[in-house]
Amino acid sequence: MRSLTIFSAAATLFTAALAQKIQGVSHYSPGDPIIHIENTSPTETHVYKVEGNADNPPSAYGAGNGNLPMATVLPGQTVDFQVGPAFIGAFTGSEGAGTRFEVNFRGDSPGDYKTWYNSDMEFGMSNTTMGPTSGSKQINGKDSLAGEQNCLAKANSAWGSLDAATQQHLLDTGYLEGSTGGNGALTAVHMDKQAGEDVVIFYQITAEMNAYINPGSVAGKYGGRMVAAAATADLFSWSVATKELTITGY
Repeated sequence: MRSLTIFSAAATLFTAALAQKIQGVSHYSPGDPIIHIENTSPTETHVYKVEGNADNPPSAYGAGNGNLPMATVLPGQTVDFQVGPAFIGAFTGSEGAGTRFEVNFRGDSPGDYKTWYNSDMEFGMSNTTMGPTSGSKQINGKDSLAGEQNCLAKANSAWGSLDAATQQHLLDTGYLEGSTGGNGALTAVHMDKQAGEDVVIFYQITAEMNAYINPGSVAGKYGGRMVAAAATADLFSWSVATKELTITGY
């Protein structure tokens, strides 16, 4: 029985180790910005590329644009990532090939604080979301959860609205996989910087992915159908009155 008791205690400690891990800066005070990175998958390890702005102060994580260590989150684990005061940077799922979450903890003023963030699928997409840990709304009162829990399901919800010819055209791009017609369905979706206008418009306008697919007005003027995609992308600059956010990978 003693050996079983030792094993049980070791298992308990292992489970506790998976439940929470601290990364980022070593100094942390109550009220400092923090990002909880949660992995809800029972089997997959999630790895995030971490970036810090070149002008981040020494007190913030990743000052400068050097290569920063990836944030690794084991199945069922939550990582408390202490980014430090005045952090600006990004966390990108799938080792940099998934949904990218950009965040700015510098606020506007002490009396009118805002944390700014957005979700970006311009370079890739993954089943990942970000929002206030408390679940509070954006400052403008709108829903605050950015990103998609299931990108394939979101794309499939719009797939049936297209005629078979348009479906086939999108499949021919290689960024979407599946079948056409009334009973057709998608089996996989992909995104990267080289995707053409038709793919961008499907994800941004037709499927209404909860992220920007088109870089928007910051990349210059667009003509034709891309005007609507760029205008939609510009809406993804969100603000909340909290310094505590959660990234959830599914």
